[in-house]
Amino acid sequence: MLYGRIEQDLQANDLIHVTLENNYNTYSFGGKKMLVLSTASWLGGKNDFLGIAYLTVGGMCFFLAMFFALIYLLKPRRLGDPSYLSWNRLPGGR
Repeated sequence: MLYGRIEQDLQANDLIHVTLENNYNTYSFGGKKMLVLSTASWLGGKNDFLGIAYLTVGGMCFFLAMFFALIYLLKPRRLGDPSYLSWNRLPGGR
């Protein structure tokens, strides 16, 4: 869960003051609370694979949509045309 964001560059040995509140008690079941500081880029976290994968799949979907739209524009098919159904073809698949 991303709760906050530091909008300035941090240098080595910079102090960060954090206030943690005990809004949900975890002592009753032996749970723990943790604070995680991490870096993020415009593609996501440290590992760029997921961001690159999303961009790749999205690009492929876009180009496939353009390809099918081009096929539809060049060779349109009547809506509900039964001649494309398998049982309307000649025996033997010809």
